[in-house]
Formats: sequence, structure tokens, C-alpha cells
Amino acid sequence: MEESAARLPVFRPPSVHELEDLARRLGLPLAPDEATAYAALCEGLAPSYARLAELAEPVRTVRYPRDGGSAPARSENPYGAWAWRCEIAGAKGGPLAGERVGVKDNICVAGLPMRNGSRTLEGYTPVSDATVVERILDAGGRIVGKTVCEDLCFSGGSHTSHPAPVRNPCNPRHSAGGSSSGSAAAIVAGDVTMCLGGDQGGSVRTPAAWCGCVGLKPTHGLVPYTGIFSIETGLDHCGPMGRRVEDVARLLGVIAGPDGLDSRQPAHAPGDYLAALSAGAKGLRVGIVREGFGRPESEPITDDRVRRVLAELTDAGAQVETISISWHLDAYHIYTCIGLEGAAEITFKSDAMGYGWQGERPGDLIRFWGESWRSRPDRLPTIAKYTLLASEHIRRTNGTAFYVKAQNLRREMRAAYDAALASYDVLAMPTIPFRAPELPDPGCGVEETITAALNMEGNTGPFDVSGHPAISVPCGTEGGLPVGLMFIGKPFDEAAVLRAAAAVERLSL
Repeated sequence: MEESAARLPVFRPPSVHELEDLARRLGLPLAPDEATAYAALCEGLAPSYARLAELAEPVRTVRYPRDGGSAPARSENPYGAWAWRCEIAGAKGGPLAGERVGVKDNICVAGLPMRNGSRTLEGYTPVSDATVVERILDAGGRIVGKTVCEDLCFSGGSHTSHPAPVRNPCNPRHSAGGSSSGSAAAIVAGDVTMCLGGDQGGSVRTPAAWCGCVGLKPTHGLVPYTGIFSIETGLDHCGPMGRRVEDVARLLGVIAGPDGLDSRQPAHAPGDYLAALSAGAKGLRVGIVREGFGRPESEPITDDRVRRVLAELTDAGAQVETISISWHLDAYHIYTCIGLEGAAEITFKSDAMGYGWQGERPGDLIRFWGESWRSRPDRLPTIAKYTLLASEHIRRTNGTAFYVKAQNLRREMRAAYDAALASYDVLAMPTIPFRAPELPDPGCGVEETITAALNMEGNTGPFDVSGHPAISVPCGTEGGLPVGLMFIGKPFDEAAVLRAAAAVERLSL
């Protein structure tokens, strides 16, 4: 790693008046002599903070040359999938040799603008590559651009990205899904065969399902999140997306495994994911989760398509049974609480850092983001404002009671899925209970904007909370719009979900 002096503001101890004002805001009783004493003690912090400002901060060396690239012309970007185009050549050989790869625009690529789909990050350019980017280049891949994502990745629809929505290549009037909207659209449009996405509530699997490509949310912690904009550390996942299951398996094999910088990662070595693809359907044990169908938001035509394909999988030799996991209905509510309150505390109040977390964070990104959103809150998207307001109300009226209970129930919910997976290799359900809807009108109100951003996560969000690997694979189309089938596997058994997805891919849909 290289070292650079971090540009930090000068630490200024508070005055007695400032401390008295802070105490009033916090509801702390503070006598005048106490305020004077605390102010003097705060002055004693100055040497430590002054020295921190002087110390060099590690910055990872950028190993592959690149130019700054450019914004794509509208004629080259018909679906709005690309935020930035470039050509960064990696190693001369490797498992991705010659492969053109897109990178979601919440992932740091040194020297290229990173906007995370938002006006709030305009002007930010990373100084280091994320671990997953380094690994792609080391494997011979060629980074050809940054794909558009939804504003701060806070939407499962593709209508919130700045400056324009991403359109579904299957029908440009319809949503491409989010928040990895550009990655799915670029793959289905034929620009690339594989991309990186991110998933905190379904953001890899939703666009994969609605556009008609393959998207895998790996086990939480399998892929390092180092150098990627965080929403909630317990929900953050980075995963591969591709035209076919083989593309996803190849990319996963390159990006998976500990990097020594993400403290959430266990010492778990990547598997032989390509080998799993040839195992076929014969003997595969599949549990169809009843609660994933017939939801209030479900579209019967989607449920029927998924059930028909699973029946074909039975004909191909799989052992398929319908089971019940009652926790799946409550899992969405646990996800809602953790996602809402966790995102407010980490993305905003902790400036996408997360106190107590020991992994590496890109200091330049943290500083830029913290200063930007606090100085220009008017640039925050509607859904971010909603998240902050709702979470602050909950905090003031109930403290952390609901969040703590949700985290405690998280273990029971995870155990319910694990119990089912003790008898089956994978679980199955529709990825999204309905097909891609039409994009909302640009001038629609706050309620419609947010509803269209969050109403699809009933089946996907629970597995961000539980951490299980989950893949969306196309299982045909209805009315010209793709339908996605989701397989869920045991923790770190990505091989099983890839095997099941490959078996579906072989069917004549």
C-alpha cells in the first residue's frame, strides 16, 4: 500500500458556551462549573487529533494503468445503463482473460468518477480500487465502464437513478429493477456478459429477474465489501451478474474469498463453482417454499410460471416437494426494521462507516460523503429523506427497542431456513412475485415514488438478513416480460444454488 496524508479539518475544542448548548440539546443537566471543567478536558484531546491529522493514511497502490474514461453519448446508451465508459486492461492471462466486465457505480474504481446514482456524490473520484475490481483485473478481465445504480442504492425500482431512469431492454417502458439496474440492462442489451452488482434487499436479484439475466447474492461475507459504498454492514453484499449461469460462476470464483481487510469475512476459501454446473438436476433436492407464493403482491401468472418450471425440473430428475416455512412471512418485517434503522444509522449518521467495525474503509469516500450529504441535504433522494425521518421518529419514540428485537429474532428466522435446508439442497420460490411494472411518471408524488421503490422485496429481503446465498435465474417470459426463479442454499454452499440454476437453464423454457 502507498501512504498519503489525509486532508482532515483542524480539530477545535468546544467552548463552554458550545458545551452548554450541546447539553441542552441532549437533555443533560450541566452546571456552569461542570461545563468549564469539560471544556478544559476537551482541550486535552487536541494533541491526539492534531497528530492523527498529520499521520499518513494507507492507500492501496493502483496496479493497472487507466485513463479517466468519459460519459457515454446518448446514442451509445439507449437504456441509460452506463454511468461512465472506460477501458482498463487487466493481466494478460487468467480465468477472465479478455472478458469485458461492468462495475456497479457504488464500487470504487480508481481514477473514475463514482456517483452511486446520486447528485450527492458528484465530484468524487476514488483513489483506490475496491478489492473486487483488483481481483477482476488480476484475473485478466477488462473493466469497460461503471453501470448506473439507483440513487444511493436505495431503490428496488429503476426510476430513482440520477439523472435519468434505467429502462428495461425487454420493454423500455418498464422498470429494469434496482438497485443494480444498469448492470442487468447492460448484460441483457448485449454490451457485456457479466457485471458486478450489490444487494442489501434484492438489488442483484430484482434487476436480474425483471430484465432476464442471472444474478447471485452470495453468502454474507463470502465476497469482500472493501472499497464499496455501505448501506448497512449486516446487509451489504456484492455479487456477480451474468448472461448465463456459467458467467456468474466464473466471476464468483474470481471475487470470492477473504481479503484481510473486511472484518466480516470468515476464513472460508472459494469453492469450485464451475464444476457444480455439470452435476445436473438428477438427485437435486428442492423444497418449494409455500409462503413465497400467493403473497398479497403476487401475480398469479408469475407464480404459475415458476411452478411449471419446477415441475419440469422434477421431470429432469430432481426431487421436488412443497414445504412450509412460516417464518418467511415474518422475515420481511424483520428485514424492514433492520434495513430502515440500520441504513439511517450507518449510511447517514455514521457517514457510511459504521462505528466499531474494524475493516478498511476508503477514507477519501467517507470524508467526501459525510461533508456532501450534511452540507447539501437538499440533494438527497426522496427515499433517503423518508428513511431518515421515519428512523428518527422511531428512535425518539421507542429508542432502539424494535431494532434490538429484530436483531434477536434474526437468529430464529435464520435457524428456520437452516432447518429446512437440512432436508433439501436448495429452497425455491419466485424471485419477485410480479413481473416488471411500467416506470412511474417522472412527476409522480412522494408516495408513488417510494412505493415503486420498495414493494417488490418480500421474497428477496429476508435472505439479506439471513445471509443465505440466493440466485435468480430466468425461467421464461410472460407477455414479453421475464420471470425469475430464486434458489436459496446453505451458507457458503453457492455450488448448490449454481447447480440448480444451471439445471433450470438447460430446460427448454
